[in-house]
Amino acid sequence: MLKRVRSKNPFDLDEWRKISSSRMANSNAQSGDKTRICAFTTESCQILNELRKKNLLCDAKISIRNQFTQQCIEYPVHRFILAASSSYLRMAFTNLQSNENPCLQLDIDCGTLECLLDYVYTRRCVLTLENVNQMIQAAKLCQMTSLFQYCCEYLTLNINNENIFHFYNFAKIHSDSKLFNVTYEYLMRNFIHMIKTNRTFLNLSIEQLVELLANDDLNVRNEENLFDACIQWIDHNTEQRKAFIAQLISNLRLGLVPSSFFLNQIKQHSYVKENDLCKPIIGETLRLLYKLDNEGLMGSDIDCPFIRPRLPHEMILAFGGWSGGNATSILEAYDIRADKWTTISTQQISPRAYHGCITVDDKMYIIGGFDGTECFNSCRMFHLINRTWIEIAPMNERRCYVSVAYLNGLIYAMGGFNGHVRQNTAEKYFCETNQWSPICPMHVQRSDASACTLNDRIYICGGFDGHECLQTAEYYNPITNQWTLIQSMRSQRSGVGVITYRGSIYAIGGFDGTSRLSTGERYNPTMNTWRPIADMFHPRSNFAIEVLDDLLFTIGGFNGLTTISNAECFDETTEEWYDIADMNLYRSALSACVVNGLTITKQFLSSNEVFHTQTTSSRPTTTGQLSTLSSTVHLTPITLNNLNQSLRNFTQSRIH
Repeated sequence: MLKRVRSKNPFDLDEWRKISSSRMANSNAQSGDKTRICAFTTESCQILNELRKKNLLCDAKISIRNQFTQQCIEYPVHRFILAASSSYLRMAFTNLQSNENPCLQLDIDCGTLECLLDYVYTRRCVLTLENVNQMIQAAKLCQMTSLFQYCCEYLTLNINNENIFHFYNFAKIHSDSKLFNVTYEYLMRNFIHMIKTNRTFLNLSIEQLVELLANDDLNVRNEENLFDACIQWIDHNTEQRKAFIAQLISNLRLGLVPSSFFLNQIKQHSYVKENDLCKPIIGETLRLLYKLDNEGLMGSDIDCPFIRPRLPHEMILAFGGWSGGNATSILEAYDIRADKWTTISTQQISPRAYHGCITVDDKMYIIGGFDGTECFNSCRMFHLINRTWIEIAPMNERRCYVSVAYLNGLIYAMGGFNGHVRQNTAEKYFCETNQWSPICPMHVQRSDASACTLNDRIYICGGFDGHECLQTAEYYNPITNQWTLIQSMRSQRSGVGVITYRGSIYAIGGFDGTSRLSTGERYNPTMNTWRPIADMFHPRSNFAIEVLDDLLFTIGGFNGLTTISNAECFDETTEEWYDIADMNLYRSALSACVVNGLTITKQFLSSNEVFHTQTTSSRPTTTGQLSTLSSTVHLTPITLNNLNQSLRNFTQSRIH
C-alpha cells in the first residue's frame, strides 16, 4: 500500500490552498468560468519523488557506470517528468519513445545523478562545496538552465576569500550575470583584505593582476598597499615575474602615493631600479608629485591616470537641514576617494530639518522633522536604486529634534519636540509591516539629543529638556524594554553628535547653554567613564555625524553665528582631526547616513567611463547659496605608452 507523505512545511500547503481557492473564487465571480486554477504542490512533488525511489509507475531508466567497479547502475524514472525539466532529456526520450521501457545512459557519477533527480522532482537538492562543481557539469550536460541557476545561487551564498577567484573566473566563463556581479563586487571590495590574510592572489597571472590594478572599482584607501601586493606577487616567483614590474606600477595611482613612500619605497626598490622601462615612469612621476605638492590638483588634470581616484564602495548621504532661513530638501553625496561632495537630483519633495536619517539595505528613511511651520510625525523612504520617495506609516507622536537609531531590524525614534513640549517618549518601526509601536519612555525629556547603537543597546546622550542643556545619558535594552542611566558627560551638550566608533561612543560638539562647542569626549561602556578627545577645528551644533572608511566625520551645522558647509574627520589612530571638502550648501539641522555597495555608489557618484570633478572653487557669500556644480571629464584608458605621454603633458602644462 502506497504511503502518502505530507509536506514538511504544512504552512506552504495550506497557504497554497487558500491562494488557489481565492483565485478560483475571484475568477468564477468575475467571468462565470467554471475552470479551476491548479498548481503542483510541494506535497505532490514529494510523492512523485517517493514513487521514483520505490520504482512505482516508472516507465524509463537512467543508466550510469560506477566509476570504481565499472558496473552499470540503473535508476527508474518517469520520462514525462524528466522531459519537462530538460530540453536534452526531452529530445532523448522522444527519440526512444518506441521502446517500451527506454534506458538512457548518462556520463555522471551516482551521487550527482541522485542529487540531479532530487532536483528534477522536488526543485530542491543538497549542495555542498564538494559536489557543486559536479552538479554544474551535470546541469550543462542535461541542458537544465534552472539547475545551473540553482547552483549559481548557492555559490553566491558561499563566497569567501579562498574561493573568490575561482568563482569569479567561473562566472566570467559561463556568463552568469548575477553570480558575476556578486563575485565582482566581493573581489573589488575585499581585495586589500584578501592579500593581507591569504596568499591565493599569488597564483594570479600577470594579465589577471593587471586587470585588477587598473580597475577604478578596486576598493583601495592607500595605493601603497597595492605596491606591496605587487612586490609580494613578484617575490613568489622572482625570476619569472620581476620583468613585469613596469607593467604593474604603470597601473598604480602613483600621484596618490605620499611623496616619502614613493621616494623611499618605490623609487629605491631593486625591481624598479634594475628595470629600464621603469625609468621614464619614475622621472615623470617625480615631476608630477613636485607639481602637486606646490600647486595642488586642478580639475583639468584629472585625465592623468596616475592621479585618478578610484571609486568608493561607501559614501555619505546628507539630506535636508536649515539653510538661508528655510528648510531644504537638498541631497548631497560624499566621495571619500575624490574628497568631493556631489549634489544628487531626485524628484521634488517637501523640505525638512531637525529630522532623523537611517539607511536599511538599499533604502534611506527620513523620520519626523520640521519645515519652518509644522512639526512632523510623517516619515519617508527613499529607494536608493530607482531614486523614488515613498511615504510610509507616520509615527504615533510628532517629533522634530528627534534622535534615531537602527538595531536588529528595527528603527527607533526617541524624544524630540512636538510643537508644545519636549518628549521622553520613544517608539520603534517595523520595516516589514510598516508599523510603529511605542516602547518604554526615557528617564529624561530630550529634544535635540543624539543616539547610536553599541552591543545590542541604544545609547542617547545630551539634548534639551525645555529648561536647560543636558549632560545626562542613558541606554535602552530592547530585551527588557528598560532605560538605564549611565555616567553623565563631562559637558552639557544640546545639538550634539553621537556615534559609535571603534567600540566606544563619541559625543562631539553641541551647545552648552553659552556657546557652540568644538570639544568632544569618548565613552567606555565597560568602565562607564567619559574621556576627552582632541578638539575639532570648528565649533558646531546641529550637525551631521557619521563613520566612513574607519574615520569619524562631522558635517555642516551652526557655529554660533551662521550655518556652515565645512566638514572634518577624526582618526582615532592619530588622535587628530583633518579638514575635508566643504559641502555645496551651507546648512545646519541636517542628517546623514552611510550607504554601502559599489552598485549604488556608482549610480550616485560616477562610472568607469566618466569622472565628476568640481572645476571651480567658487563658494557662496550668502548662506544657503549653492556653489558651482560638477562637470564631466572623459577618461582615456591606461596603457604604458599613453601613461608616459599623459604625464609629460601634465608636467609641461604646469610649467607653461
